[in-house]
Amino acid sequence: MARIRLIEFGSRTDAVREMERIGVDPAGIAMMAPKQFHRNLRIDDLSPAQANILKQDALSLGAEAAVAKGVVSCEASLTGCVLSGTEKQLRELVRKLGHQPYGLKAIGREIEAALNCIEADVIVFKGVSRTWNISGRALVMGVLNVTPDSFSDGGKYGSTDAAIERGIAMLEEGADIIDVGGESTRPGAKPVSEAEELTRVIPVIEGLVRKGAAVSVDTTKAAVARAGVDAGAEIVNDISAMTRDAQMAGVVASSGAGVILMHMRGEPGSMQSMTDYGDVAAEVYAFLDGALRGAVAAGIDIEKTAVDPGIGFAKDADGSLELLRRLREFTSFGRPVLVGTSRKSFIAKALGADKYADAASRGVPTLATVCAAVTNGASIVRVHDVEETREAVNMLAAIKGKSNNAVKA
Repeated sequence: MARIRLIEFGSRTDAVREMERIGVDPAGIAMMAPKQFHRNLRIDDLSPAQANILKQDALSLGAEAAVAKGVVSCEASLTGCVLSGTEKQLRELVRKLGHQPYGLKAIGREIEAALNCIEADVIVFKGVSRTWNISGRALVMGVLNVTPDSFSDGGKYGSTDAAIERGIAMLEEGADIIDVGGESTRPGAKPVSEAEELTRVIPVIEGLVRKGAAVSVDTTKAAVARAGVDAGAEIVNDISAMTRDAQMAGVVASSGAGVILMHMRGEPGSMQSMTDYGDVAAEVYAFLDGALRGAVAAGIDIEKTAVDPGIGFAKDADGSLELLRRLREFTSFGRPVLVGTSRKSFIAKALGADKYADAASRGVPTLATVCAAVTNGASIVRVHDVEETREAVNMLAAIKGKSNNAVKA
């Protein structure tokens, strides 16, 4: 009697392995793998002419394109589209669109680029002198706040010696990168001067680099970024995605640093009054798409970029949770996705504010968010509790059959 069970493929590799298990001929595997992995792509702002042709071409290949009700009659001026099909069908669609008018050839190229990003076997993230392979286990970035007013550990590592000691401890616990920040970005935080920020972070960066640490400098100020890289930092982590300081893109490009581009609205003091979105994931994605294009236009190597949807930054608890659920959408960029959920207040709002009022009490639920983020596509996680997180991401890598070797020279 035949036995039937559900098979779910998380990647083309899963499909290949399953066919190997039943003894499919290698030539057959190569031919059938693109047919066995299904993709759903969202395309925005299509004209009725574009949408109608795209839908007909998709249907002719056995794929599907869901568009707005008024497209056929041209009552809708613009429409989104959910394009669905196997990799083979979608790549054949790209070929067909190459012969179509109304800008569909360019849309086909964008579809092809998205498929290439999703299917990439190896994605790297480059700093000044280091390269990380983020296709294996997720990288762990340790949070080191050299500030008196951070929401979780403000003042705890305010002195240079205490901060360096904590950074070394995080290295020993398994941190891949130490993120050093001298200005709190918690909701309601007040800005600090450039001079004060430099005084706080540069000695710490220098001390950690001497110990062999890979360091990112968490700043929105170009002068601090430049000094941080000169002190040995590999990466600039800018919560404004290089929008707050007009000189930042030039500093990153000329220094050769990696850069993390994060989404937020407003300033830390005002951002939590700006949490209304029509579609939070779509709007954050559009912002980060523009940020990446701007970085490349400024001369920054695309392999030196990573994106961060900014959990908790101008997002309420519902928005933060939705971003975690839909994180896979951000892998379409083909760039590392960084997620920072560690000890944030949305955890307390989701689970009960009284029990988790103290940020330090949110360790276990933070680990749950880390596991969800990595499962949904995050490749860098920014956390306070390094040792526990490193064990969790190692276990996730083992479950997925991924290598734990994340760094190369």
